[in-house]
Amino acid sequence: MALSAFILTEVAGDHSKSAYKTIQRIAGVKAVYAVSGNYDLIVQVEAESMEVLSDLLMAKIRAVDGVTKTNTCLVLNV
Repeated sequence: MALSAFILTEVAGDHSKSAYKTIQRIAGVKAVYAVSGNYDLIVQVEAESMEVLSDLLMAKIRAVDGVTKTNTCLVLNV
């Protein structure tokens, strides 16, 4: 069974629009929401394992230009 998570994402300055578009194209990303509050984007993801989820977060989402902070919330109920 796949793991699901919501990644709360903070983006620096005027990078929000470009980060939104870039993150949408990453494999494993199911949806991206622009939100108000402490974070700029909420990214909904699915991954086959914790290792794949870690790679998705560390090597892909955090590597997007402008992303400064993330907070990952794993979905516990199915």
